[in-house]
Amino acid sequence: MSFARELARRALGIRYDTLPEEALHIGRRALADTVGVALAGADAPALDALEDVLAIGAAPGQVTLWGRGGKRASILHAALINGTAAHALDFDDCSTTMGGHPSAPVVPVVLGLAEAYGLPARKVLEAWVTGVEVETRLARGLLPHHYEKGWHPTATLGVFGATAAAGRMLDLDEDQMTTALAVTVSMASGLKSNFGTPVKPLHVGQAAHNGIMAALVTQRGMTANPEAFEHTYGFFNLFNGAGTYDADAILADWDGPLEVLSPGIAIKQHPCCGSAHSAIDAAMRIVAREGLLAPDAIARIDTSTHERRLAHTNRPTPRSGLDAKFSVQFLTAKALTTGRIRLSDFDDASFLTPEIAGLLPRVHSVGHQQADAYLGEVRVEMKDGRVFTDHASTNFGRGPLNPMSDAELGDKFTDCAADRLGDGAADVYAAFLALGPDTPLAPLMARLSGKKG
Repeated sequence: MSFARELARRALGIRYDTLPEEALHIGRRALADTVGVALAGADAPALDALEDVLAIGAAPGQVTLWGRGGKRASILHAALINGTAAHALDFDDCSTTMGGHPSAPVVPVVLGLAEAYGLPARKVLEAWVTGVEVETRLARGLLPHHYEKGWHPTATLGVFGATAAAGRMLDLDEDQMTTALAVTVSMASGLKSNFGTPVKPLHVGQAAHNGIMAALVTQRGMTANPEAFEHTYGFFNLFNGAGTYDADAILADWDGPLEVLSPGIAIKQHPCCGSAHSAIDAAMRIVAREGLLAPDAIARIDTSTHERRLAHTNRPTPRSGLDAKFSVQFLTAKALTTGRIRLSDFDDASFLTPEIAGLLPRVHSVGHQQADAYLGEVRVEMKDGRVFTDHASTNFGRGPLNPMSDAELGDKFTDCAADRLGDGAADVYAAFLALGPDTPLAPLMARLSGKKG
């Protein structure tokens, strides 16, 4: 039996009625968090370019473009734009298994199809769990080699999560889901060479778009090679390479704990690359103990993060606000001198303040090879001779071992969405957390247009 069929069979085995309440609650939180960060990213310049290329104004559709002033687009175009917005700020949730962001490629798919077809929350939550399980379990057998080779798993694996989620929303049967996943093999893409540019979030929009595309064309009769994963020239051998993947690990233990429960979904507390969060948190521990550090009083800052994390966060002279999101040097300096990382810290016109610009040459970052790949260490030497050190191990965000409370997540949502939703932001967040099995999603989606009042 083909790998695609085996994966399809497992994806179709996930049922709303047998999902634990904890998983459903995590799903509601993931929907809200993804929408919130998408609303905050809705004015990213890349979205204007997408709208122009897709001629959204001349071809309106039935799905809301989140935070875009009441505009609507086709299911496919909305997934592309909303998916890009969801990752525009790099503030979306994370999975340590996946080495990326599980909800951003999936949430625009399930909410878009729910709005277009009038589907209830039970379908959305069932499909979200399915999509996340598919993409993260693929990661079980493909990482770390897949990531180290230079692929962006949020996109290259997320596209399969998007397809599986779309398939559940559209009620594809086993044959159709098998075909849709095989179609998707030829739609997977996303390279780490474009980290720190607007193309990185475009990877996610493309994954959401392609996932729906694969499901829809399959529904209409498209066929594909059911052995597209394991073929000599298939996904496994071309994206990873012989001897660097384990297909059995992907298919094993689907009757065990859900990935969304263990190791779970981590919510980002800082609006920047997750690979720098441990250094940020170590810096904030120093601030909590010693108070804010004046930039001109610091002689030297040293950071140590895993070499796998440093590979794309070693940016001592960030060139833009977006580039600064991937600079462990900038982020650590900012945390030590201001006590937190804010969305406003990455404005292109103001991110590089004179104080931070003067401090960056004194920040020195190295990579380690310790067993804890998330360990970050910070050492600060002050000009008066004092030395401060601390460490943290943050798995790409706050996960089950240190979860954000619903209230804390609500604060994040409101901070992200207030500019678009005004005083209604808190009510929208509450509506997501209150989703019942038969709650229709279309009215809630209409509130995400970005038109206040």
